[in-house]
Amino acid sequence: MFLTRMALDVNRPETAELLANPVQILKEVRAAFSGGNMQPLFRLEMIGSRQWLVVLSRLRPTLYSAHERYGYPGVFPSWETFDFDETLERAETGTTWNFSLSASPRGIWPDPDPAWLEPYRLNQWLELQSSLCGFKVEKAVVTRCEWLPLDDVFIHACHWDGVLTVTDQDTFVWAVSTGIGSAREEGAGLMTIARNHTFWED
Repeated sequence: MFLTRMALDVNRPETAELLANPVQILKEVRAAFSGGNMQPLFRLEMIGSRQWLVVLSRLRPTLYSAHERYGYPGVFPSWETFDFDETLERAETGTTWNFSLSASPRGIWPDPDPAWLEPYRLNQWLELQSSLCGFKVEKAVVTRCEWLPLDDVFIHACHWDGVLTVTDQDTFVWAVSTGIGSAREEGAGLMTIARNHTFWED
């Protein structure tokens, strides 16, 4: 697995349009792979003072097209890729990690359901997922949850930061590699783990 981040220049008009359009983000991510038929997991994330696009994929992405439209002019490449398998190999049963998860508990619906914006309900969902995905939640905080327009429907998009303990390494690696929750074909379900507060070190 490869974990990639690309810096987005928020001062460019094209970037502002991208950030407001989940459909276009999905298209740009898929276009980073030969043939455009990959189904990578991705999320937008503030790291330090910059906005980043974070992608988890089985193949190494090529983000030349996205760089030309949304990257920083004069900075090339505007993305960097890491071997995430090395991290997953260290996620042995019994080890504890900080985690960051962007997932879609309810997937895609014709109309937003405000009940699924309540943190207690979201944390109950996360507890259930953890029992199926080889980890135990030690603590978790919902930092964002919203219904985003996706063509003529809405996608449920939420984010947690917290601490977990791996209870079954094989199941955990499978879950992280394939995505957690619904709407994985739309890129939802990306979990990253790190010993420190964040995977990334600037």
